[in-house]
Amino acid sequence: MPARRHPMINAAAVVVGLGFAIANGPAHAADYAGTWAADLANCKTPQEQADAPLVLSSKGYDQHETHCTFSGLKQSGAGEWAGKAACSVEGDSQSFDVKLTVSGDTLTLTEDGASRDLLRCP
Repeated sequence: MPARRHPMINAAAVVVGLGFAIANGPAHAADYAGTWAADLANCKTPQEQADAPLVLSSKGYDQHETHCTFSGLKQSGAGEWAGKAACSVEGDSQSFDVKLTVSGDTLTLTEDGASRDLLRCP
């Protein structure tokens, strides 16, 4: 007859294992998803205007006349994600290597080596 394990020991092992899986699992879009702007005054600017904020999700982003869809976006480090973006920029199809870096309330968006810093909108 197999030895019985204490239920509290099993539960503790599950909690520790779950914590390890969460800490080392894929990052959630919640880390970078949201609305970001170069200036907080632009957070409420409508998308029809050129200084509209960037609206970012796990699937891609929209900003004024730029609409991008991510492919292969994966966490590449603490607070960093990298992948490809297929975009329509003013109706013209373009693709970029993209990197997202979040530090506090600042997002650095890098597209084909060109970076810009954005602030998280409240």
